Amino acid sequence: MVLPITSRFVKSWANSVPIQDEIDRPVRWNSNGDLSAVAGPPVRLHFALYDADIYAFRFTGVYTLSDETLELTVEQRRQFDEDGFFLVEDALTPDEVEALLVVVDVFYARFAAERECGPHEALQMRNIVAADPLLKEMMEHPRILPLVVDLMGFNIQLRTSHLDVRPPMVAEHGEKALGSPESFFPWHADGPNFGWPEVDGVLPFMEMKVGYYLTDLTAHNSGAICVVRGSHRTSPWLDGQREKGVDPERIVEVNVKPGTALVWRTALWHCLTPNLAGDARKCLYYGYHPRWMRSSDFDHQRPEVLAGCTPIQLQLLGELGTGKDNYTGDDPEMHPVSRYWRPQDEDIPLKAWAEGQRR
Repeated sequence: MVLPITSRFVKSWANSVPIQDEIDRPVRWNSNGDLSAVAGPPVRLHFALYDADIYAFRFTGVYTLSDETLELTVEQRRQFDEDGFFLVEDALTPDEVEALLVVVDVFYARFAAERECGPHEALQMRNIVAADPLLKEMMEHPRILPLVVDLMGFNIQLRTSHLDVRPPMVAEHGEKALGSPESFFPWHADGPNFGWPEVDGVLPFMEMKVGYYLTDLTAHNSGAICVVRGSHRTSPWLDGQREKGVDPERIVEVNVKPGTALVWRTALWHCLTPNLAGDARKCLYYGYHPRWMRSSDFDHQRPEVLAGCTPIQLQLLGELGTGKDNYTGDDPEMHPVSRYWRPQDEDIPLKAWAEGQRR
């Protein structure tokens, strides 16, 4: 039970549901896990034990936003931290979806023909920001960029950008276990070869992605991504044992309508459902990480891609916001210092942009 520390009476705000034979479970009070009603003043916790021990406990789910927050809500903060993702419905207008589909269809028709893709073969194209002005603009979409800055800060750039087209697949794909090693798209978490450094088995927050879905994925087995809720913090496997498979109660099939955006931690374990619907699945992904990391798609973009870019676009494309090439500082011979490791304000125009948004 939870007691106000100044209370003269042994009267709890709420009694918890008994817990037995478990070592990792959230406590709920009167079917509610929300303690916001007693937030602020000190409280006592009263434990009633019978043939039991307490090894550890912690409070979670109490989220506040700093004064520097741009657009992120408390609920989005909670979902991103606890679940590893949240959805933004209608992130794109119908006109934006239509315009993007035109671009995607042009690239699919071209490259599917050049690579002689079969009727059921998927196509993925990387570094799409270098392929078309509209796809480049999407990396700073006004509804989503503030959320990215709220979550990762302003010292960021693109790690990757890609478009995916997955035509309808043969029915046999639906007969295999979701995300199994034998499936077309096994369970995995994104990361470089040899993996991310782990801290006590948990991956630090190294990057995030935004997925924009351009086609209807509301039906089961329409090619939607599936994520394992909370698997950026804990093992996705039942009882922590891979041979037992993914915990089915934590699997979320992201069935969404066109124009929806998925904001997510790429440390989440994820896979795809087979596309057994009648239409191709089409989507875009943009990955962001700190500027002091290297992109997976490029070292430097081609001059023609950078030509005419705004300072913010230059930053997101891995350049200095000034457009200069003094990457190792102004005295590289005597005192070289990376402007990615030690940026000046002029190198990261997102900083001034974010400060202006808060006014």
